[in-house]
Parts: sequence; structure tokens; C-alpha cells
Amino acid sequence: MTRICSILSALALVSILAGCGSDRQPLQVGGKQSPENQIVAELVAELAEAAGIPVQRRIGLGGSRLTLEALKRGEIELYPEYTGTGLALLGLAQAPDVDRDASIALLRERYASLGLGWSEPLGFENRPGLAMLRDRARLLGIRSYSDLAGRADRLALGVDSEFRGRPIDGLAPLGRRYGMQFQGIVEVEPRDRSELYGHLVDGTIDVALVHSADPQIEIFDLRVLEDDLEFFSRHDGALVYREAALQRFPELENVFARLAGAIGDTQMRGLSRRVTVRGEDPREVVRAELIRLGLIDGEIGERDRQALNLAVSLSANADGEAGTILRQLRRSFPTSTVNLVRSRDPLGAIDDASARLALVSAPAFFAPGSADPATGQPPLRPGVEAVALVGTSFLQAFALKPGVNRFEDASVIATGPEGSSGFRVAQTMIDGLQLDAILLPVDGDTPVALADALLDSEADIAILMQPVGNSTALTLLQRGLPLVELENWVQRNNHIVFPYLQPARLAPSDYERFLPVGQGDGARMPGFRQPVETLSTQLVLAGPALADGVRLSTQGPGASFVPRALPLTDQAVERVNAATGKTEDIYPVLPQARVLAPRLPQPPEPLNPSPAASALSVLALALLIWIVWLLLRPARSTA
Repeated sequence: MTRICSILSALALVSILAGCGSDRQPLQVGGKQSPENQIVAELVAELAEAAGIPVQRRIGLGGSRLTLEALKRGEIELYPEYTGTGLALLGLAQAPDVDRDASIALLRERYASLGLGWSEPLGFENRPGLAMLRDRARLLGIRSYSDLAGRADRLALGVDSEFRGRPIDGLAPLGRRYGMQFQGIVEVEPRDRSELYGHLVDGTIDVALVHSADPQIEIFDLRVLEDDLEFFSRHDGALVYREAALQRFPELENVFARLAGAIGDTQMRGLSRRVTVRGEDPREVVRAELIRLGLIDGEIGERDRQALNLAVSLSANADGEAGTILRQLRRSFPTSTVNLVRSRDPLGAIDDASARLALVSAPAFFAPGSADPATGQPPLRPGVEAVALVGTSFLQAFALKPGVNRFEDASVIATGPEGSSGFRVAQTMIDGLQLDAILLPVDGDTPVALADALLDSEADIAILMQPVGNSTALTLLQRGLPLVELENWVQRNNHIVFPYLQPARLAPSDYERFLPVGQGDGARMPGFRQPVETLSTQLVLAGPALADGVRLSTQGPGASFVPRALPLTDQAVERVNAATGKTEDIYPVLPQARVLAPRLPQPPEPLNPSPAASALSVLALALLIWIVWLLLRPARSTA
């Protein structure tokens, strides 16, 4: 027995000694819930592991106060933080123009008593701010926080719960600094802060709390308002750590040195976009980036994506109807690359596979000048179909010369490039009104440049087919050009031949919301003082039509790559329609995606009257009865 106890004691001593000589306890890498914080935390963890440091990740803990407390208690040993937040946690604030090195020096001085240190800045800033949709801000005449203060009592603000409770640089101090009180506050959890962009686009809120590294600012074309009283301080990214961690892991000094100034603003936005917009895992994103930079060894697994580019006309409003649908598409297809492509012929961009979708008016689908014998209407352009209804376009015809009051007075009609909606409508007007006029297409790389080209064309009339508020049309109206009223369109039976053009009335009040605040339509649109009779049509999204014999998978855009524009699947078309908010059906004369066709109720399946099926049913029933009898029959007694 004594010998056994001696052996057990020796084994215990060996185990203790082995434990003392084993690997060190892992480095506890922490992080908050924001995408940028998770990305930086993963960068530190990956580089530490590459340096031979064992790592345990505790990323996504919560807000700044909670994470700092975890650091002070030793539950984590380092985490990414911003200089402005680090000062605010101590009840301090600095002006935005303070040198970042001075901020780091102050932080090191104040945090030293806590046994904490600060690394050198990482190279990017992520300053808080307030932002609005660009067209909404322009409509209200808001450029700065002071402008916002004058209208805040009629607007809704979206913030995260951490910002709302911060006593130094939070919502309440901001309101006191600018003297503004919002009509309503929408609050989300810090981990769900990206939802604020959805609320902003949907119109649930008018203003949102953003951070300068957020990729959604560029994606949704937001206007970040000017902090004219300099409320928010600099927020340079850095690492706050326990001094004891450096004593345990001297290799961390080299990790900090490699990260100092290594992450620029553009690089951070790109990494954050992959996490927040595309939904990729932060660890995989960081690992792929480090491999690409040659900082760690490994292979990158790339996934082919076909871009979901949206082609628009040269005169389309990038911050108006085109910008709205672009933001909706990006929200609906976060794993696809969605870009805006300007084209002289948006449907032609689908033909040459440079775009998957095009924003066009209904006349762009037709080629006036001849008639389809089967329908008596202009022939349809092959290879494209309508996938969603976006809004309404109006015929806006401008008299370029004095004395031109009717279409019949025009001998030269100027319009946009060949293939554009305006060009197709101009062809339709010449055919429908039987005009003896020459069609003169002009180019312009921007809405204003197109307006200048129309004015310089020396034509009698300029024609646009665009939604109300189009920048080119607004430019011509503000330069005093009168609108030409349309007459005798229905009397010529054109509503049968060209059913995609319907009579409409356009009034000066329709443009009032697009004028600068405080300037009425009479002062800025002298040629447009009374309503005019004109035509309207649908503004739709078009996509490549499904070719005969082609079958698609049920995956979304980007499921495969082919050398021609890939048609949208049924599921993708349904997502587009859900994003655009369908309010009415698309014109029946337009070719449409098959999923948009009415679905008839399925009749009940008829009973199978065949003798074989009946006999099989009887046999199955008899077998079931026999099995039940076997189970329930009384057991026989044995002698």
C-alpha cells in the first residue's frame, strides 16, 4: 500500500511539473460588436497566432464600457478601441483638430494607473456623425448640424442604444450642444446598427447615426452632415491592452509594430463592406486579406460572382430614381456586386452583357417606324423583358425656339442618344402625329451636359421621357424653356397603336419639391406656370429574357458565370419586386418575366379510376386488416 501511494505521489509531482512546463495560457483577444472592431480583433488574433502566441478569441462582447471593464478585470487582455471613445470613457473630450499623437499620449498617461496601455494608431479613423439620404437633405436644405437643428422637431433620428446613453459624446450632449430635439427616436442594439441604414432608406427615419468607416455611406449615396460646432472628436483606431500581457507575450510588441499605421480608411471600408454588405465571416475576411498581403501563409478560396450592374440613361438622376433603385437592389442582393452603369442605350448594355438590369421607360422596348403584322404595333426589341415596375415617366417636350407652340411646328426634334427612352418616344411622336420632322439624337455624359447639348442642337423641340424631377428636365425648366402641350394624340387612334403611352397632365406643383427651399416655381420656372397636357408611361426594370431551351438553377444573381447576361431567376425577380414595392401591374404589351404572370389556382387532383390502382388499394387494405388481426388475436393455450 505504501508503495502504491509513493507511485501516485510521484505521478502527481510529474503532472505538476509538466503543467508548469506546458504551453502558456492563451492570450485573451477581445472585441466589441461593430464590424470594424471585429475585423481589427481578428487581425490581431491571426498575427499573434502566426507569431506563435496561443490565442483565445472573446470577440463581440458588447459596448465600450462593458468591454473596458472586462479588460480591467483581466477577462480579456486587449481589444480595439478609438481614441475619442477612450477619452470619453474617462469623462474627457478633445477638439476634432487635435493631433492624434497628442491624443495617444494623453490616453497613455491617463490609462497607465489602470495598468493599461495604448498602441500606436492603426491608420484609420471611424468618427461618428449624422447622415441623411442626399435627395432628402437637399430637399430640406440641410447641410450641417445647425441646419438640422432648425428642423429636428419634425424629423426622426436613428441611433444605437450605446450612443443614446453616453454622457460625454452621446445623444443628450449632442442635443444640448446644438439645441435640437428630434420628433422621434428609433433605437437599435449596437450589434444591429447596420439596420439603421435600412430604416433610412425605407423612410422610417430621416437622420441616422453613422461612422465614417461604414461602407453603406457610399453604397446608399448618403450626405454626411457637417459638424459645424465640432462636437465629435477624432476617433483613430488603436489597441488598448493590459501591460501584463506584454510581459507574458513579448512577441506582441512585434504584432503591434506591424499593425501601426497599416490599415487605411479605404482598406477598412473594403473589409467592412465584405462583412456588413456581403455577409462574409470576419475571420475569413481577415485571413484572406493577410494571405493576400503575404503576412501569413495559406490559400484564398475565391468565389466567382457576376455583377448585378444596373444600366441607366445619361440623364438619369444618380441621387433620385436611379439612386433609389440602386440602394434597394444592394439591400436585396447583399452577396452580389451592384453598380450603377450609365449608358447611351441601357437595353443595349443588357445585350452586350455589361449590365444585368436596365432602368428604362416602356417605349424603349419598341422600335417605331414599322408595325408588327401580328399586333399592328411597333415590333418589340428581342432579348429583354420587364422584371419590375419602378414608377412613372412623363413626356417633357421643350420649345427651343420662339414661336414653336405645337409639335406640328417642329422640323427638327432633338432628343437623347439612339436607343434611349427619349429617342424611342421621339420616333413614336413622329409616327403617331405623322410629322415631317428630322430626329436629331445628341449626347451628354451628365444630366446638365445633356441639357447643354439639347440647347446647342439648334432643333425646334427637345424631347425627354423621364420621371418628374429629372435633372436634365429641371435644368431646362430653370433656364426658362416652355413646355409644349400635346394635342390630338388620342384622336389619331394612337392609344391603340401605342398603348404604352397614355394621356397625362403635368403641373408646376409636381416640380416644387425639387426646387431649392425658399424659391418658388414662378421664380425658377418662368416657362412653366400652367398645367400642360402630355403623355405618361411606366418606368420599369428590364432584364435579359430567358432564351429558348435554357434552364436556370434556383439560385440568385451570380450563381454562375456565362459570357452573356444571365437572366434573373424567379426567386431573384420576386426579391426585386419586393424591394421596389409593386403598386400596379406592368403593361400587358410588354414582355415580362414568367414569374409575374398570373397564377391560376390548382384544381384538386382527380381520383385515379384505373382498375389496377383500385385493386392495389383493396390489396393494401386487406393486408392492413390481416396485420391488425395478428396483433389482436387471443394467444392459444399450450397443453
